Amino acid sequence: MFRIGGVNGKIGRNEACGTLASVDDVVARFSDDPAKSLVMMYLSQFVNDGYAEWHARDDGDLELRFVTGEVFLMADTTMTRLA
Repeated sequence: MFRIGGVNGKIGRNEACGTLASVDDVVARFSDDPAKSLVMMYLSQFVNDGYAEWHARDDGDLELRFVTGEVFLMADTTMTRLA
């Protein structure tokens, strides 16, 4: 994993804006589908390691932001790259 930007390339955990989504909430949301649950658990490793953060949006979707600038919108059936 490449560390880009900031101190060791990690997102400052206290700098987040919006509503941070907990790993347990995200995985529980997809618990009825084992494949989705597995993908969300792998993505949560990026969040736990400080390479990304995710936020719960008002519409219920999740926004995943990586320190390298990529932004993904995760809905119930799709995952769209925004930036």
